[in-house]
Amino acid sequence: MIKNYKKQIAKAILITGISVLTLTSCSGMTDKLSGDASEETVATEVVSKPISVNGTRAEIGSINASIEVAGTVVVTGNPVAIIGEATGTLKNFSLEVGDTVVKDEVIGQIDPSRPGMNYKMKDVKAPISGTVVSVSSKEGSMASPSAPLAYIEDLSESSIKANIIEKYIADVKIGQEVQITFDAYPDKIFKGTVADLDPTVNTQTRSLGVKISFEDPEHLVIPGMYAKNKIITKTIDDAVIIPSTSVFVKENSFYVYVINNDRLRKTAITKGLETYDDIQVLEGLSDGDVIVNTKSSLLGEGSYVSVQNKGAF
Repeated sequence: MIKNYKKQIAKAILITGISVLTLTSCSGMTDKLSGDASEETVATEVVSKPISVNGTRAEIGSINASIEVAGTVVVTGNPVAIIGEATGTLKNFSLEVGDTVVKDEVIGQIDPSRPGMNYKMKDVKAPISGTVVSVSSKEGSMASPSAPLAYIEDLSESSIKANIIEKYIADVKIGQEVQITFDAYPDKIFKGTVADLDPTVNTQTRSLGVKISFEDPEHLVIPGMYAKNKIITKTIDDAVIIPSTSVFVKENSFYVYVINNDRLRKTAITKGLETYDDIQVLEGLSDGDVIVNTKSSLLGEGSYVSVQNKGAF
């Protein structure tokens, strides 16, 4: 009887252990399955989440090749001396540096009289229209035909003197367009033209002097000002143009990512004329194609993207 009771207790303990083990295994399996499902869900979310990018559009337009050089504004003409036509005392003369005069304007008089002898005063006239750049005489001083009283320059006839390094000499020609800016007027572009080229290269600087004429209808520019000159050496019209920042490079090959229905298509391109900001595309793109303008290592063929600046292009 006692033996049977012990057997029943042992059997009950065995059944309880098996049950606990079974429940523990099932729980672990359930957790594992639950974990797999969770990981799969996360992975799916990562794959389906779009990559944020900026886009831009290939457009038809003009693109210019250019050379940028620095220069200084100089006066084209030479200073012209004001000379009296008689010897005597300078009268009615009050010129100062910076004054403007008109050709044949009377700017003073010379009294040739001597003690006991009175003579008619001789007018002193401006030989040209321009600006007084220096004065060497003053009221009451002695004047003579051999001593200039002052100097006048026509400052409106200014040009820019610049130098082209030897490497680019073949690209620069008389008549080419020049876009000019000055530090004093950073938001204004002055129109200019290559007016002349020096006949020889400076052997010390290995550069060629170039004269640039420019338009200044408001008379804003004065001699001595520093000028930044962009000489347009070549212009291509009706070109397919994209920003240089949208081009990717790998092993000397160039490509872009075309955006189509929020998916990327890796597209090889052939470059033409290239500037600091833009690139001409000879093959691979058409007018209106939308491409990625964001550098990212996450991008690839078929990538799912979200364009953040759709209204900007």
